[in-house]
Amino acid sequence: MYYIQDTTFGKYVTFKTVADLVGYFENMIPRAFKISKTQYIQNLIDLGYGYNDSDGVMLTRAMSEQFNIGQIKSGNYVKCDIHETIRFQQEEYGN
Repeated sequence: MYYIQDTTFGKYVTFKTVADLVGYFENMIPRAFKISKTQYIQNLIDLGYGYNDSDGVMLTRAMSEQFNIGQIKSGNYVKCDIHETIRFQQEEYGN
């Protein structure tokens, strides 16, 4: 499970997949920054963050600078790079 502490609502929002979490930015970015997700991504590109990929890695990492984003482990909210946690959940890394 993954989460965002959405300060635009003042609550934690949970997701089963990273894709669901990244999809949540579509509505969260306009509430938080008063611009569209497309405009926000263009601003990040202009600032040198690089281009967004299909998995939303660049966007998620940029958003994690402003919002508490991470994984729920043993009932605890753990701030982390959620895209890296996926990489290390592969079988060759064990548990």
